[in-house]
Amino acid sequence: MPSNESPSSLHTAGKPKRRADFWVALIFAVIANLIFIGLLVFSVSWRNPPPVPVTAELYTPQPEPKPLPPEPKPPEPKPLPPPEVKPPEQPDPEIAIKKKKEEERRKQEAEEKARQEKLKKEQLEKEKATREKAEKERIEREKKEKEEKARKDAEQKAREEAARREAELQKVLDKQRQDELQAAQDRWVQSIRVKVTGNVGLLPNIQGNPEAVFTIIQLPTGEVIDAKLQKSSGNAAYDDIVYRAIMKSSPLPKPERADIFQRNLRFVFRPKD
Repeated sequence: MPSNESPSSLHTAGKPKRRADFWVALIFAVIANLIFIGLLVFSVSWRNPPPVPVTAELYTPQPEPKPLPPEPKPPEPKPLPPPEVKPPEQPDPEIAIKKKKEEERRKQEAEEKARQEKLKKEQLEKEKATREKAEKERIEREKKEKEEKARKDAEQKAREEAARREAELQKVLDKQRQDELQAAQDRWVQSIRVKVTGNVGLLPNIQGNPEAVFTIIQLPTGEVIDAKLQKSSGNAAYDDIVYRAIMKSSPLPKPERADIFQRNLRFVFRPKD
């Protein structure tokens, strides 16, 4: 780092140092001379008998100190020049206008950015609400579909069960009705058989129990139109007796129910029945 001290101050500071070095050198010189003289005296006295004491004084001339040069006067500090006062700069109106426009542009950009972010946030919230609504509607729709399917399945199962029970009941009713019809028809046929058999009369001597099969053709009123032999008993006399008994039994007994009436009735006649 450069020093701010002047050359005169450096010269002044170096003088005491040179003076101290001078005195140190002088003292060392005196001491060295004293030591040399002492050694010289000791060596002479050791070799020669001691002479008559002689008193001598050793004097070493002291150099006169050189007069110190007069210390230079430190230079008087130069007065600092007064600070230059610059007139305040006048702002450029164009720069101010540009700066104002730039600030307005940045403000508009910030406002536009905030507006866009707000719109984006609102759009995201709207889309989220739409998705949540759609998901809720989907869940409700699936729930309703499941409930509707369960209801329809239950109804279908109930209908099938009802149809099954109805079919079983109908089957029972049909069987019962059929049994009733059959029973009524059996009673009707039996009543015709009884009437025809009652009109057979005495039979000739017939071996065994031959079977004669006739088809009786009648009107709903019971009047016999005709009796056709479908299978002969093998005894013409017996076949003729049965035929005449059928024709004589007209009108035949009517059935209990009109729905069991049959125009053609097949009868099997045996003499021993």
